Amino acid sequence: MFKWLALAGFLLPGIASAQEGFQLPSGNVFCAVEENALRCDLVEFSFTRPPRPQDCDTDWGHAYSLGARGGARALCAGDTVVNRGARRLRYGERWDGAGVTCHAERTGLHCINADGRGFDLARSRLGLF
Repeated sequence: MFKWLALAGFLLPGIASAQEGFQLPSGNVFCAVEENALRCDLVEFSFTRPPRPQDCDTDWGHAYSLGARGGARALCAGDTVVNRGARRLRYGERWDGAGVTCHAERTGLHCINADGRGFDLARSRLGLF
């Protein structure tokens, strides 16, 4: 079985990268690489959500995505990337992946791409730029 799993990891490297992710020490912000972009979800938040698109008939305001190019966007998502077993990104630590760089701070998560676009996420604050 182990040999099969090792072979699967070698032949299907996309699966390993899809599992890549982290959480902040607060246990409120969780991020994972999905479809070549970083997706981050908040468990709880008190900020005003962006306006809900008319075609969004599921959960709104908890999930945000940022790719290597272009701006950050809110996601209409009925699922979540919350993974309590994900690596904890300590405050002051940096994460790089999917063309995005993130910094974990006590005030929240700051992520930016090569275009200088990104987001700031915290329980009480959302900034998309």
